[in-house]
Amino acid sequence: MLHILVSSLHHEALPVPDLNADFVEHHQVVAVMTGGTEQLFLAKVQQGEIDIHQPVYLVAGGQSNSLAACCEILSWINQHGGTGEMKLVWKQSN
Repeated sequence: MLHILVSSLHHEALPVPDLNADFVEHHQVVAVMTGGTEQLFLAKVQQGEIDIHQPVYLVAGGQSNSLAACCEILSWINQHGGTGEMKLVWKQSN
C-alpha cells in the first residue's frame, strides 16, 4: 500500500514517484513528499493504517525537506522497535 504524506503548508503540485506497482501492492510504502509530515505519519500509525512492526519503506522526494522528514520518521520507527528503511530517493528533473 502506498501512503503519500504532504504537509498542509505546501500547496504546489508535487509529482508522485513512479514506483514498482507490485512492490507497492505487497509492502508498506510511504512517500514523504515534503518536510513537516512527521505528525501525519504518527497519525497513520495510531489509526492502524501503518504497522511499524512490518517493514516500512520510506521514499524521500527531492525537495521541500522531504529527506529530513524521512530521516526523522525512520529514527522514530527505530526508537519504537519497528522496522523501516529508506528504499529510494528520487530527484525532480529540471
